[in-house]
Amino acid sequence: MEIRFGWAVVAGLVVGGAVGWWELGHPGWETMDQKVAKAEQAEAAASKDRHPASASLYRWHDSAGVLQITDTPPKGRKYEKVKIRDDQNIIPMSSVINPAGNRTTKRAGAG
Repeated sequence: MEIRFGWAVVAGLVVGGAVGWWELGHPGWETMDQKVAKAEQAEAAASKDRHPASASLYRWHDSAGVLQITDTPPKGRKYEKVKIRDDQNIIPMSSVINPAGNRTTKRAGAG
């Protein structure tokens, strides 16, 4: 009689543990659908990190007439906001912001 009671207790613990595991959503084990969903979420998060939604670039010329491209707009200068496309890895170039007549150029031999 004592042996049957012992096996009943063991069986009850096993069944109770199995039911608890099942009700908690199978911790420690994933179905194929759960694995695919988890991988898609990780990929979406990584994609969001690579391409932040608020990324902006600003194109402007410094006092020497050199083209500068920065992630913050310059203070006190004309600048152009660059549109960034998610499907390209190219920053499109545009015409010069400052006209050529406003630039000072160094000539060979000038001191």
